[in-house]
Amino acid sequence: MSKAEYYEQVGVAMTCRSYGEYEKMFLLEDNFLNKGKILDVAAGASSFVAEANNNGYDAVAVDPLYNLTVEQMTLHGQKEMKEASEKLAKNISFLSWDSYKNLEEHDKIREDSFKIFLNHYNKNSVEKRFIAGTLPHLPFDDETFSLVLCNHFLFLYQEQFDLEFHLQAIREMIRVTRKGGMIRIYPLVGFKNERYPYLDELVETLNDENTVVKTADTTFRFVPAATELLTINKL
Repeated sequence: MSKAEYYEQVGVAMTCRSYGEYEKMFLLEDNFLNKGKILDVAAGASSFVAEANNNGYDAVAVDPLYNLTVEQMTLHGQKEMKEASEKLAKNISFLSWDSYKNLEEHDKIREDSFKIFLNHYNKNSVEKRFIAGTLPHLPFDDETFSLVLCNHFLFLYQEQFDLEFHLQAIREMIRVTRKGGMIRIYPLVGFKNERYPYLDELVETLNDENTVVKTADTTFRFVPAATELLTINKL
């Protein structure tokens, strides 16, 4: 596979996705969202937590970027979205456009999500919905959340983070999840459109730790091989 056929990324990018994209990626339904407190891990500038709270759910987000001021976050987000759009423009034929009409619609969703996020981030000193933290150490008590989500971080950066990091990160998410709660992670592929090579080993290991770990098909389509999510039920 040539460099022109996959998304090149150095370091960890800021994710910025909409509530609607979360619904498709994670197969979210009211019966999941209504069960209790929700955590969005490595949430970046996604608008899910802002929109979830507007919809009456109890959700918080955690990300190392939340140490930034509103002004710093605004500049960082604008730069990240511009760079991402330029990279995607070079890979239009490689990507699946089932979930977007075209790159322009994709970028418009990013811009709208970022605006919603910034509006709520601006109120964070009062609402405390965006909390600075970095995997594999989350600043929450044991068994705090009924639903934990993580998109476009774990498995995506498989060349930067080894199997042990992934296990530690997921165990930390399990720690903060209530018994009977669920964790959902998407995607299960890296930037080269390749499924995480240690996924079967990771699933087998975690299934021996009072969890039920499975893969499931999503309705979200963008990176061709990213058709699955990982579901973890804590027993």
